[in-house]
Amino acid sequence: MNKLLPVLFCFIFSFSVAQKQDFDIQSYRANLKDLRATAYSKDSTANAYFLEENGYSRYENDGDYNVITNYAAKIKILNKEGYEQGDIVIPLYKNKSIKERIRNLQAVTYNLEDEKVTTIKLSKKKVYTEENDDYDLVKFSFPDVKEGSVLTYTYQKESPFRYSFETWNFQGDIPKQISTFETRIPANFNYNIRKIGPLKLSEEKNDLIKECFQPEGSSRNGDCIHSYYEMENIPAFIEEAYLTSKNNYLSRLVYELKEVTRLDGYVKKYTKSWKDVDLEIKGMKSIGRQLRRSGPIKNLLPDSISAMPNSIDKAKQIYRFVQLNYKWDEEYHIYRDMNIKDVVKDKAGNVTGINILLHNLLELEGFNVLPVLSATRNAGFPSKLHPVLNDFNYMLVQLNLEEKQLLLDATEKYLAFGDLPFRALNGFGRLMDFKNGSSWVDIKAGHLSNITFRDSIRIQGDGKVLGTSRHFMAGMHALSARQKIDKIQTDEIAGALTNPADFTGIISTSFEKENTPGEPLQIIHKLENATQKINDIIYLNPFSFHFFEKNPLQLQERTYPIDFGFKDVYSYAVNVEIPENYKITEMPEQKLIRLPEGGGNLQFMVQQFDERNLQVQWRISFPRASYGPGYYPYLKKFFDNIIEIQNQSVIVLKENS
Repeated sequence: MNKLLPVLFCFIFSFSVAQKQDFDIQSYRANLKDLRATAYSKDSTANAYFLEENGYSRYENDGDYNVITNYAAKIKILNKEGYEQGDIVIPLYKNKSIKERIRNLQAVTYNLEDEKVTTIKLSKKKVYTEENDDYDLVKFSFPDVKEGSVLTYTYQKESPFRYSFETWNFQGDIPKQISTFETRIPANFNYNIRKIGPLKLSEEKNDLIKECFQPEGSSRNGDCIHSYYEMENIPAFIEEAYLTSKNNYLSRLVYELKEVTRLDGYVKKYTKSWKDVDLEIKGMKSIGRQLRRSGPIKNLLPDSISAMPNSIDKAKQIYRFVQLNYKWDEEYHIYRDMNIKDVVKDKAGNVTGINILLHNLLELEGFNVLPVLSATRNAGFPSKLHPVLNDFNYMLVQLNLEEKQLLLDATEKYLAFGDLPFRALNGFGRLMDFKNGSSWVDIKAGHLSNITFRDSIRIQGDGKVLGTSRHFMAGMHALSARQKIDKIQTDEIAGALTNPADFTGIISTSFEKENTPGEPLQIIHKLENATQKINDIIYLNPFSFHFFEKNPLQLQERTYPIDFGFKDVYSYAVNVEIPENYKITEMPEQKLIRLPEGGGNLQFMVQQFDERNLQVQWRISFPRASYGPGYYPYLKKFFDNIIEIQNQSVIVLKENS
C-alpha cells in the first residue's frame, strides 16, 4: 500500500475549538466481567475478540497540519490459540522525504488470579521498529498473556499523507463487540468516503461545528464536519479458498480527497478525471514514453518471423519469441522508472518491461495493440468511481486482430497465447487508448480449464491392482502444472500436481507436451495399487487420484463471493478388469446432482459391460468463474458430494466358490 502526498494545501488552518486528547488508557481498564468471560456469545469458535475498539482522526494545528489519529483497543483472550492476538504490528507509511510517526504508545495486560486483578505494563524497551522501503512496522508483544487475559493499548499516529486520510477497518481477523470511528474534517474539504463490505453500521451521525478553524492571515473562521460511525457484533473476516482480495469485501471506511474549496471560493481539485490521467500516463517515463520507443527493438525479431504476413500465426510467433527470450523478474512496480533498452540488453524486466516489449514488437510489425492497466487478484479491484493510480499494479496488452480482442501477457513462458496467468484474472482493467480516450475492459480467462483422468486397471487375484493413469490438463491447470514440473523432481510430481489416494502406488511417471503451451499437458503414471482383501472378498475404490484433498469450503457462512477465476471441468474415466473366478457383488450408487440456476452439475455412473469389465465415469462442471455468497451453502454441499464419491465409492468383488 502506497500513500501519496498531494500538492500542499493552498491555505493553512488551525482549530479554534478544543480537540479530544489522547485516549486515556485508564478508561480502558478491564473489569471483572471482562476477565471472567470464557466465551464470546456471538461466535463459539472465537479464540479471542475485541471488547471494544475506538478511533478518532482529524486535521490538527500542531505546526504541520497533519492528520492525527488516536487509537484504543481492548482485547479478550479466550484460549491459547488466541495468544497471537497479543502480538501487535502497527504499519507506518513513508516515502523518501516524509513518514508517519507514532507517540504515546501504552499497553497493559490484565489477568485475574485468585479473584484478584493483576496488571503488567508494557516496557518501552520491548517496542521495536522494523524498517522497510515503503513502510516501517512498529512491533510489540503484550507481557504475561494467559487464557482469560484482557489486553488494552492506545497510541497516537501523525500522518503527513493528507490525501488518503485514515482508513478505518471495522472488520478484522477476530470478532469485535463494538468498533467506533470519529472524524473531524474541515467542511471545505470534499472527501469521497466509501463504505466497503456487506456489514451495516449500527449508528452514523454527522454534525456541523461552526467556526472550528481559522485560516492563517484571515479573520474569518471556517466550519468542520464532525462524523461518528459505529458498528456492533462484527464477525471475524475469515479468508477462505477462492477469494480474490479481502480488501474487496472487508467492511471498512476509505477516504479519498476530491477537492478543497478556499474561503475565497477558489477550488483545488485532487481527484483527476480519466482524461487527465490518460495524459499523465502518456507522459510517464516508465509507461507512455516507453510505449513509443521503437529504436531499441529494431531488427530484434528473426527474419523468419518478420517475413511472415500479418496474421494470428505471426502474432503467436512474436508472442512466443518474447516468452522464450525475455524473463519476468517477478517484480511489478509499474510506475517505477523502466527503460525498454535495458530490458532488451538484460533479457529481463518487470511486468511493464516484458509486456511493453511485446506491445512494441507487435506495433512495429503493424499490429493494432494497446496497453491495459490492471491489478492482480491479491491487490483488490481498481475503483471505477474515479481514477486511483495506486489501484493498478499490472499491465497487459490488448491485440485487436481479425475482429477479435485478445489480452496477452508474456511474463510466463508456459502461458498459451490468449490466456492470462491466474494472478491477472481480476475482473476488469483500463484500456489505455491515448488517441480516443481510455475505457474499461473485462478481464477473464480466454478458455475453459479442465482436468481429465483416464485410468485402465487390472485387479489381480491377490488384490493387487496394476495399470496406467493418464492425466490431461488444459488451461490454468496446465500452466500451473508446467510451472511445477520446471522446479521439482519427477518422483515428486504425483503429489505436487494431483492428490494420490493412500492406496495408490506409483511405479513411474512420464510426460508428453510438457513444453507445448496451448496443447493439453499429459502425465502418465504406471500404477501398482493396493486394495482391501478380506478372505475371498476384494473391496476396490476405483479412484487412484482425487480431484480435491478435502472440501475447500468450511465456513458456517460466507459473506463474499466464491471466485474460482475461470470456468472449470473435471472428468474421470476408469476401465476396470476384474480377475477370473471373481464376480461383482456390489457397485456404487449412480448420482446426478445439479446446482441451482445452471450453476454446475455432477454426474457419476458405473456401467458393467460383461462379467470381467466395467467402467466408472465421473464428470464435474463449474460453468461460472464466480458465484455470489448466496450460492455458498449449495457449493459447500456440492463439494461434500465430491469428497464422498472419491473417498467412499467401493466396488465389491467376491471369489466364486
